[in-house]
Amino acid sequence: MNSKLAHGALATVLIGAAFAPAQAAQRTLQLSEDDTLSKPISASASTLRGTPLAKAALSQAVSNRVCESGVKWLRVGFKQLKLSGYDSLVLSSSGGDRLVLEGKQWNDRSFTTRALRGECVDIQPYFSQPDSGFQLDRYEYSAVPLDKATVVVAGAGDICDTSGNACQGTSDLIVSINPTAVFTAGDNAYSSGTLTEYNNRYAPTWGRFKALTSPSPGNHDYNTTGASGYFDYFNGVGNQTGQAGDRSKGYYSWDVGDWHFVALNTMSGGTVASAQINWLKSDLAATTKPCIAAYFHHPLVSRGSYSGYSQVKPIWDALYAVKADLVLVGHDHNYQRYGKMNPNQGAASDGIRQILVGTGGRAFYGISGSHALLEASNASTYGVLKLTLTATGYTGDFVPRAGSSYTDHFTGTCNDAGTPPGQSLTLNATRDVTVKSGGTRVNTAVLYADGSDGGQVLRGLMGWDVSSANGLNLTGAQVKLQVSDKSAGAYDLYQVASAWSESNATYAGATLGSKLGSVTPNATGAQYVTLNATGLQLVKNWANGSVANNGVILVPASGVTDGVDWSSREGANAPQLVLSYTP
Repeated sequence: MNSKLAHGALATVLIGAAFAPAQAAQRTLQLSEDDTLSKPISASASTLRGTPLAKAALSQAVSNRVCESGVKWLRVGFKQLKLSGYDSLVLSSSGGDRLVLEGKQWNDRSFTTRALRGECVDIQPYFSQPDSGFQLDRYEYSAVPLDKATVVVAGAGDICDTSGNACQGTSDLIVSINPTAVFTAGDNAYSSGTLTEYNNRYAPTWGRFKALTSPSPGNHDYNTTGASGYFDYFNGVGNQTGQAGDRSKGYYSWDVGDWHFVALNTMSGGTVASAQINWLKSDLAATTKPCIAAYFHHPLVSRGSYSGYSQVKPIWDALYAVKADLVLVGHDHNYQRYGKMNPNQGAASDGIRQILVGTGGRAFYGISGSHALLEASNASTYGVLKLTLTATGYTGDFVPRAGSSYTDHFTGTCNDAGTPPGQSLTLNATRDVTVKSGGTRVNTAVLYADGSDGGQVLRGLMGWDVSSANGLNLTGAQVKLQVSDKSAGAYDLYQVASAWSESNATYAGATLGSKLGSVTPNATGAQYVTLNATGLQLVKNWANGSVANNGVILVPASGVTDGVDWSSREGANAPQLVLSYTP
């Protein structure tokens, strides 16, 4: 696959204000599905860092674009983003998805967006403040349809005690599952979480996949002052920060696929400190992922040796406010699966499902009592939780240690997965022709637009039959061109104000109406012109018959003398009008 940066403004990498380097602590790690690839964005342009876009360019709504031919979706990685005042950044994909970034929650963060369907993502700044800006880092992409792209996360809590036999068995499960990421729900090395206990009990078993593990601590880890053994093992002896987060905090977050995972510390001062809750709210506000999971040690509700802990309700309040989906906990040495609930433990269709998986290897606690939302439980089987995640939901499985038979299986749809995926309608041009300022026309396999070709200016006319779009709730429109000869110049797309046909079109007769969009075709292959609001409304009017359908015309921008060539309908790939709509 060939990468394309289809606009010169994007190739500068840095758009807007000059930045200081982002701090490592503000970087949100992105892990990805199998068959997902990643490419850096124009590192060669780093010499332009710190060069702001002129406000005049911004006022013209200059479009920036990331494209990858033949893929189903892309994620855009931001090295930094700063938005001031009411400034915003709008990402629109060729598959009809739209993501609006506004507010200060992303300031000075490094993160990757949720997946946006299509081969291209347009990045449109709406900046009025001089210190607003963004710096792109890389992008991810896949040829696997988004609804088929999966990623696996597995883990458990209450893991390795003195014998090590049970945690050896559960670690073998993790190895066989081969997940992309592993979580722990605390009490990882008994009985005091010393570095020696981690090295002697945890390292030979669960330490085999330490590089994949994002841990959380439990009360036994804090039997050693400051959980020093826990942090020394995961971060390195004496290191302030690392794999387990800052040792003075013990909470952090990361992304996997289209999920945002938050590791929390329910041992912060014996209660969940307000500083952690404030951090959690800020962290949740800054994710664009449609699905959210959190994991920590103490359950909100339990029906084992413990009944639950009110100290974690502020965590649930913050998670519920953003429509989070899963809470993964331990502490009770058994397995309990609950139905979706609100922070008051009431059934809620938009609630959070709690999975208590304290079955990593420590001796069992029995199940005691009942709860209206307790859907499954077991207190005699060591095992791990396997989560198979998609961009809209999850499948959960309790996987038992070899020799045991208890299993559990459940599924769910993310609370904030959004409206049903949009649909698209692709129309091939029914007429197209090149007109020349000297009065002639070209109707061959190639279309042209050129500001100076043998002393003439060339423009490409295109038209589509859009009657099949009548009655659809159109949300976006793009013109797709297959470019065979690229150009470094900008080209504008206009409405044609007068009627024409391939046999009678003339340069003088093809009068320009409203401007509908722009493109810089600086790479061969598929190039898209995203229609602005005027263009989308024009297509709607064509479809319902309220405005004459005179098509569009591609025109070199002022001062552009280089020509661009693209396929006509008589060629291999007709110009296409790609319409996005919702059911």
